[in-house]
Amino acid sequence: MKPLYPEDLEQIHSALVISRLEDIKNHGKEIHKALKDTADHIKPDKKSQTWLSYQDYVNGLVIGGITEAINASMQYLADQISISYNKHHVLPPMFDIKVDLRDREVVFDPSIESSAKGGGIRDIIQKILDDFISISIQMPRIDTNSGDYLVEIKDQFQLFGAMQNVTNQFNDIVQATNDFIDQYQDKQFLWKETLEESFEAFLNTGTCPREQKHVKINADGEEEEDETFKWMAEKILVGVKTKRPDLEAFDEKITFLTDIKNEIKAMKNQVDIGWLRVNATPFIKELENTITLWINTYISFLMDNTVQQMKNIEEFNVEITEGIKVLPKGSSTK
Repeated sequence: MKPLYPEDLEQIHSALVISRLEDIKNHGKEIHKALKDTADHIKPDKKSQTWLSYQDYVNGLVIGGITEAINASMQYLADQISISYNKHHVLPPMFDIKVDLRDREVVFDPSIESSAKGGGIRDIIQKILDDFISISIQMPRIDTNSGDYLVEIKDQFQLFGAMQNVTNQFNDIVQATNDFIDQYQDKQFLWKETLEESFEAFLNTGTCPREQKHVKINADGEEEEDETFKWMAEKILVGVKTKRPDLEAFDEKITFLTDIKNEIKAMKNQVDIGWLRVNATPFIKELENTITLWINTYISFLMDNTVQQMKNIEEFNVEITEGIKVLPKGSSTK
């Protein structure tokens, strides 16, 4: 069986439930008819203790049958959503879900837990359980010929255990899927932080020569600001980002990002977690594009900054060379 999208499986289940509940209603009518035929045949005093006890006996059989039906259904569901049962019997996954990125959080689509629109996996499981319980309202009561058996069924201790089993199995898949999401935690900076802010923060960890004091010793042996550096900086550092870490820091950062990129590339696009098939292809592709953009930003900065500085130096050298060729006014050569 091919894994289905949760909404598709829910529709298939709903169609099957309608048919099965209709069968239960018809069986209920048959029980009422059989009880009426019995009464018509023996013509009992319907207020007598004997007839009331008989009705109570049949009532108990109906409650017991409904309880067994619901319990069997719950036990079957618990097996189907049990990680260990699926693994032992090598069952194919039921649901096909995907990993997605929303509001800077890695999430499953649809959600494993309940959702506001009722489309989460837990919501679907709860709807299936509610369908099981609805067996109790498909036929009128034997003793009153009206009403249903919902109150009695909700009090059945046997069903408390079955319900808890379903809950425990579902909690196991919640934990397993949370563990799956945790594998991305060391890469969360890719969606928790913006590239612009992160890169700017990285640059600000460096020092800026323009902000440092450059001094020289004058003829009197005293320190004074070195105007030469300031003049040269205005020429050579035009358009150059000077507040930045050294090349070693850049190399370390680029190596780190490259390692992350390789880890992302090695991730599996499809993973089976118990009875869920998780498709991570779109998310991994987005991570690959994002990490590539981060790496290119660091590399491009170094290249662009270096090219601009070399261009400035070349222009500065031309300016100096051309200036030397021009004689000051009033000077002469022999």
